[in-house]
Amino acid sequence: MEQMVGDIMNIVYYCFAGAHASVVASAIHCGLLPTTRIPAAEEFLALSYYDRTNPALIGHPYFMGRDEIGNNIYFMGLWNQRDKLTEVIQTFLALGGKKPQDYILQDAFPLITFSTKCGGLLSKKLSITDFGRSLTIWGVRRRYGEFVRLVEQVKDRCKKLQQKE
Repeated sequence: MEQMVGDIMNIVYYCFAGAHASVVASAIHCGLLPTTRIPAAEEFLALSYYDRTNPALIGHPYFMGRDEIGNNIYFMGLWNQRDKLTEVIQTFLALGGKKPQDYILQDAFPLITFSTKCGGLLSKKLSITDFGRSLTIWGVRRRYGEFVRLVEQVKDRCKKLQQKE
C-alpha cells in the first residue's frame, strides 16, 4: 500500500561554513552519497559543493536536490550563530505564513571532527586545498555512519509531519 504524504517540505541542513557537514548530509538525503557503505574520497570530491562554497554566501541556502518523495533539500552555512539564526529564520517563516510542518532546519555541525575543522581551515582560509580537503574527507569518513543516522532521523521526522497534514 502506497503511503500518502502531505505537501512537499523544504529541508535545510546547516553547519558552520556550509562546505562539509551540511553538504554531506544533504547529499546523503538526496541519494547522491550511499547509505550502505562509506564513500571513497572521489565520491565526496564529485559533489559540486564539497569544500567549494563561497564564504560570502553564508546564510544563503543552496539547493542540493530532491529526495525520493519530492521534498526540496538545501544546505547552508550559518557561522557560529547557528542557534540564534535558526530562531530568526523560523520567526520570518512564521511571519510569512509558513507552518512548522512545511520545513525542517537541521544542524549537521555536531558531526564534524577536529580533523575536518582543521582541514577546512587549511583548504578555505590558507589555500592549502589538496591537503585540507583530504583531511576533511578523512574526518567525515570517520563519522559517516552518524551522518547516515542523522539523515534517517530527518526523513522519519518528515514522514511524521507529512502524515499529520
